[in-house]
Amino acid sequence: MTLGVSPPMLPAGLRCGDPDRMAATVTLSAPSLTVVPGETGSCELAVTNTGRLVDQFGLGLVGTTGEWVTVEPTSMNLMPGTTGTATVRFAPPKSAVAPAGRHEFGIKVRSREDPEDSVVTEGAVEVAPYREIAAELVLGKRRASRRAKFRLAVDNLGNAETVVTIGLRDPEDDLRLGTAHPVITTAPGTATVVKLTAAPHRRFWRGQSKMLPFEVVASPAEGAEPVTTTGVVQQEQLMPKWLLPALAAAVVLVVAAIGAWYALLKPAVQSVATEQSRQQVAQAESAAAKASTEASKAGAAATVAQQAAGVTSPSASEPTSPALTPSAPAKSPGPSSTPGQPKASAKPSGPAKTPAPAPAPLSFRIATQAKAVTNGSFQPFTYAAPAGRTIRISDLVLQNPRGDTGILRVLIGSNVVLETGLANFRDLDYHYLEALTAAPGQPVGVSVNCTAPGAGFDHCTPSVSFSGQLA
Repeated sequence: MTLGVSPPMLPAGLRCGDPDRMAATVTLSAPSLTVVPGETGSCELAVTNTGRLVDQFGLGLVGTTGEWVTVEPTSMNLMPGTTGTATVRFAPPKSAVAPAGRHEFGIKVRSREDPEDSVVTEGAVEVAPYREIAAELVLGKRRASRRAKFRLAVDNLGNAETVVTIGLRDPEDDLRLGTAHPVITTAPGTATVVKLTAAPHRRFWRGQSKMLPFEVVASPAEGAEPVTTTGVVQQEQLMPKWLLPALAAAVVLVVAAIGAWYALLKPAVQSVATEQSRQQVAQAESAAAKASTEASKAGAAATVAQQAAGVTSPSASEPTSPALTPSAPAKSPGPSSTPGQPKASAKPSGPAKTPAPAPAPLSFRIATQAKAVTNGSFQPFTYAAPAGRTIRISDLVLQNPRGDTGILRVLIGSNVVLETGLANFRDLDYHYLEALTAAPGQPVGVSVNCTAPGAGFDHCTPSVSFSGQLA
C-alpha cells in the first residue's frame, strides 16, 4: 500500500449541531491514500475529549464505500483531556466490487452524553486499477462441412475498463479463421460475447470426419496475462449422408413403376384396342352382307323382266352361271362386353396447412429459491416455451441483490451456456451478437449451487431475466 498525504478536502473535524455542546475534536493521520486491490491499507483516527466529563464516543462510516472499509474499534471511552485512536482499514478485493478510482468516505463521531450533536471528518482513498480477464468458447466443438460458427465469452474480472485483442491461430493451417470484432472494450464485472468463424481450406465429398483444432488468444492491452482457449471443428463430407439412400429409394420406386406399367396398365390398354378393332370388323361385315342382299334382289328382278319379254331362260342341261343367290348374312359376333377402363381417382387433398405464427417478442424471468448445500450440488429451475415454438435469447440480466455466494448456471436443455460465481456480481447483463436458440420442446433453465446465502436468509435468491423472440 502507498500512502500519499494531501491537504484535506474539509477541516479535520466538521461539527454537526451546537459546537458549544459537543466537546470533542477528530483528526485523520492521512486524509488521502492509495490502496492496491487484494492488499490492505490503513490510517489512524484520533479523537480528543475536550469536555469536562468522562464520555463515550461511537464511531461509524458515512458514505457508500462498501464493506471493504472498516473502523476499529467502533466506540471508545475517554477521560477529559485525553485522546483515543481508532484504525480505519481499507481492503478492496480483486473484483469489480471496488472499482478503480477515487472513493470518498466520512467517519462520524457521536457523543453518548450529547447524542444530538456529532463530528464528521472526511477523507479519500484511491483504488489502483486491477486487470484480469477470462475467456471461454461457448460449445468449443462444432460440426460443419463448409463453415462453423463459434461464440467467445470474455469476462472482465478486474475493477477497470480493459481493451482486449482477439487473436486466432491454427498451427496446422487447416482453417480460415475470422472475427468481426478483433478488438473489444470490456467494462469491469461484465462479459462480452464475440462471434468467430472457422472454414476448412480443403473440402471433400465423401469420407470420414476430420478433427481440426485451433486456438483463440485474448490479450489485454495492459496489466493482465493473455488467456488462451481451444476449439475444434469436426469437418464433415459435403455430400449429405441421406443422399445415397434417397437415390437408391428413388431408383427402386422407378423400377416398381415400370413393372406396374407392364404388369397392369399395358394389358388393359391392349385389351381396349383389340375390342375396338373387333367392333370395326363386325360393322364392315354387316355392310358387306347388306350389299349382297341388294344384289340378289336386283338379279331376281332382271329374270322376271326377261320372261315377260319372251326370252327363254337357259335349260337345265346347260351350265348355269353362278347364281346370284342371296347368301345368308354372316353372323357377326355379338358385341362383347367392353371392360371398363380404369378411371383415375382424384387424390384427396390433405387439410389446409395452417400458416406458421409470426415471431413475437419474448421476455421472462426465472427466480430461484435454492437451499445452502455443502456437497457441490445444483438445484434446477426451468422455463418451457409453448409447444412447437423456438426461443431465441439475445439478452440476459443476472441479479443477486442479497449478496449470496455460490455458482449460477444458465442452461439450454442440458447444455451449459453460461456459468458465473454469485460473489462476482449484484447486477450483471449479457448482450449476445448472435442469439442463443432453444429448439421446440427444449427447456431454458437456471441451476444454483448455494454455498452461503445473504445475511439473515437461509436460501440463495438469485434470478435471471431473459429477452428475445418466440419464433
